[in-house]
Amino acid sequence: MIGGDGIGPEVVAEALKVVRAAGVELHTTDFDLGGARYLRDGTVLPDETLDELRGFDAILLGAVGTPEVKTGVIERGLLLKMRFALDQYVNLRPFSLPAKDIDFFVVRENTEGTYAGEGGFLRKGTANEIATQGSVNTRLGVERVVRYAFELARSRPRKHLT
Repeated sequence: MIGGDGIGPEVVAEALKVVRAAGVELHTTDFDLGGARYLRDGTVLPDETLDELRGFDAILLGAVGTPEVKTGVIERGLLLKMRFALDQYVNLRPFSLPAKDIDFFVVRENTEGTYAGEGGFLRKGTANEIATQGSVNTRLGVERVVRYAFELARSRPRKHLT
């Protein structure tokens, strides 16, 4: 469990209540990671902690980051480092609105595309400053996400993929 910052610990605590109320027995380990930790001692995600995280079945991560930490430090040093090191290549976003008979998943790539970090600035600091952002997509990266999406669609009642 990584509660994180701001509303993160509160959201994680409520998520645990819901899971336990559903009858799931959990054994948890808390990790103090996020913007507040970085401000205290400069730690983002040590390799030893990453190795320890590899041994768990799941990681529940709350919101991380705080305005006092420069943008990108926590995003690259914690979120992206975990994604890449643990090969968390699927970004799965479920959405359900039973009253309208809406039930779907958005499946996105989570370690390539814009997450590859290709981009930068031209003429930085001038009136003609330009920001660029590239998207790097390998055959392996695209294929495994598409396969995941097809398998997910196959397991669903409507068996529909868009």
